[in-house]
Amino acid sequence: MSAYVVKTKALIDGTGSEPILGGMFRVEDEKIVAVGKELSTDGAEVIDLSEYTVMPGLIDCHTHLSIVPAEGNQLAQMRLPAGRNVLRSLPNIQKELESGVTTMRIMGEEHHIDVDIRRGIEEGLIVGPRLNISGHGIVASNGHGVGITTSDGEVEVRKNIRSNFAAGTDFVKMFMTGGMSSTRPPVDFCGFSREEVRAAVEEANRMRTYVAAHAHGGPGVDMCIEEGVRSIEHGALMTDEQIARAVEKDMWVVGTFSITFHPTGIEQTDFSNPAIKAKVLKGREKTAETFGKIFKAGMNYGLGTDSMHGLIAFEMECAVRFGATNMEAIKAVTGNAAKLLMMEDEVGTIENGKWADFIAVEGDPLADIRAMASVKKVFKGGKLVVNKVNA
Repeated sequence: MSAYVVKTKALIDGTGSEPILGGMFRVEDEKIVAVGKELSTDGAEVIDLSEYTVMPGLIDCHTHLSIVPAEGNQLAQMRLPAGRNVLRSLPNIQKELESGVTTMRIMGEEHHIDVDIRRGIEEGLIVGPRLNISGHGIVASNGHGVGITTSDGEVEVRKNIRSNFAAGTDFVKMFMTGGMSSTRPPVDFCGFSREEVRAAVEEANRMRTYVAAHAHGGPGVDMCIEEGVRSIEHGALMTDEQIARAVEKDMWVVGTFSITFHPTGIEQTDFSNPAIKAKVLKGREKTAETFGKIFKAGMNYGLGTDSMHGLIAFEMECAVRFGATNMEAIKAVTGNAAKLLMMEDEVGTIENGKWADFIAVEGDPLADIRAMASVKKVFKGGKLVVNKVNA
């Protein structure tokens, strides 16, 4: 049995509790077995992180493996051959790890490359975060998000969802509305009928999981609220009424700010398309306003880079700028994020029985959220997978 005790300058456990100054925890066989202020080492090795703030490994709640927004035309990227997109995914995975992300929620890939890459990580062929996957996105043929696979009508929706589950996926990703990165359809367009959404939710419920819906606003969000979708992805155009109804139903929303706000996102290439540029500029204004209301209303939320790999710290910085507290932003990528993924028994907090996924951060992110860009060490399953000290 391998065992060690970790010493910290301050321990943020991901639950929202106040940090434990000088906190310690014990790791045995990849799991956390004890947490406290003073722990006996019992002859175990000591990992001295007493110069750092230590917290759970971060969870990127909305991203892809193979897409690089700065290259433009994201939908064409999804249509590349499977082998090429597997190779394109490898540097993206490394960027996520180096930013402190130890769990990634993958929001749609063609050819089921998310299934194969997860298997490769689990088998030790490559080093990467834990993957929570959705397989082929469920998208109408005239909707935003069309790669190769389309789902028109209740029968195709059910068939494609069942095919995903047969391959080993964890949840359903459905493209309900238009998006920012495509010329058509409009952002508030709704691609599915009520019957199709109801069928998707029924198939997910049957597998004891859920539907996560790409949805910015309009009737698509209304349908998500009314038909039992668990999470609204993006949500930039949600109205006050929609936010209130979503709170009543204990729903989630995932903010994805980097792709529209960061200069290496959509604007780097796709701003050459006037229609996309207009969408993004309007989207920026509405996103800041909408998420300020979401935070104030107390809606459940997570944060995701949406393929802006390595920029989870920027997501947190934006959340704070829009009205979240520093601790709330931290919970959105740790403890609360794990609840969204239905993985709260495995990851997201430094507590007994959880996987020993944790990071060492230089500085104090509770005083300055920008410290989250200074992740120095990353451990996954108790093993050091990133070390930037003296690099």
